[in-house]
Amino acid sequence: MHTPVRTCIGCRTTAPAHDLVRIALTQTEPPRAIFDRAKNLPGRGAWLHHTPECLDLALKKNALARAFRTRVEANELVIPA
Repeated sequence: MHTPVRTCIGCRTTAPAHDLVRIALTQTEPPRAIFDRAKNLPGRGAWLHHTPECLDLALKKNALARAFRTRVEANELVIPA
């Protein structure tokens, strides 16, 4: 059976999609990044390891804006429990 592989936007390593957390954009103005727990929200998604280190790397490298191809508000984005 095929397992989808995605790239973490923080550390840039690949992993099976079930090992990563999906981040999606809200349709508000300005767009806000939120964790997509069900992994089924519409639109582009960004994938991230479930670690604070990868989240910090993604925020430091402005990877969310690059992945979503737009300016993103992510100041309240935290790894879900």
